[in-house]
Amino acid sequence: MAESMKGLKRTNRCGELSATNAGETVTVMGWVQKQRNKGGIIFVDLRDRSGILQVIFEESDCGAENFAKAEKLRSEFVIAVVGRVEKRGGAVNENLATGEIEVRAQQIRVLAEAETPPFPIEADSKTKEELRLKYRYLDLRRPDLQRNLMLRSRITTTIRSFLSEEGFLEIDPPILN
Repeated sequence: MAESMKGLKRTNRCGELSATNAGETVTVMGWVQKQRNKGGIIFVDLRDRSGILQVIFEESDCGAENFAKAEKLRSEFVIAVVGRVEKRGGAVNENLATGEIEVRAQQIRVLAEAETPPFPIEADSKTKEELRLKYRYLDLRRPDLQRNLMLRSRITTTIRSFLSEEGFLEIDPPILN
C-alpha cells in the first residue's frame, strides 16, 4: 500500500552523500535496486539518478513497524528513508561512489509498490532489445541511459543559451487544445 509523502522533503540525492556527511540525519528517496535480508538486519541498495546508496534496517533503530515494511521491499519499489549517515564499519565498497558510507534507517515510507520487472534495471543489460523497447519506461531507468539523457539535456541547454545570447528567437509551432 502506497503511503503519502506529506511532511517529507528530500535533503540529498543518493549519490551526493559522502563521508563528510557522517552523523547527519538525511532524507533520501529512490527505487529499490536490491534488498538482502540477513536475519535481523536488512540491506537495501537505494537508487536514484545520481547513484546508489546502501541503507541498513535494524529493528532496534527503526522499530518493528518500519522493519516489517523493509522486509516486504522488492526491486523497483519507490521508497523514502529518513536515517543517519554513518561510515561503514569494515568493508568499503570501492565500486560505489558512496561506498564509504551507509544510511542507518530510522523511518521508511513506501511511496509506490511495483511488480517484479521483466529484466534487471542495471547498466550494460544483456536483455533483448525487443523486450527493452516494450518496457521503455523501465529501460530509461538504467544508469547508462540516464547518463545519455542528462548529457543530451546539458547539450540542448548550452545550444539554446548560445543562440539566445546571439539574438535568435525560439518559436514553437501552435498547439491544438
